Amino acid sequence: MSDYLVLFVADEADDGHADALRETARSLKGAGFFDDPDLGGQRTTGTYLETETLDDPVALELIARVAELSAALACRIEVQHREVILGHLIAGRPDEQLASTLGYGA
Repeated sequence: MSDYLVLFVADEADDGHADALRETARSLKGAGFFDDPDLGGQRTTGTYLETETLDDPVALELIARVAELSAALACRIEVQHREVILGHLIAGRPDEQLASTLGYGA
């Protein structure tokens, strides 16, 4: 079974979020992008990377780039690995749960 790191807009997403996440995915080898306009009645937009571990340098770079995007767009991004919620990036900063998972202070 493949393991995926998935980061997506946890608030209402719009074309600006989609464009920024698409560009982020395109700029990082192995990263993908998704944009479902009506998943469960709400637009779901995000990026993903197949990775076994969060210690993968590409995974850490994806998280860092999406954190910058989260700050620039003042949005909340949910971060999952292996379909487990690790926490959120809120306006570019990890919440307590995500910071703990990644091994640094919030």
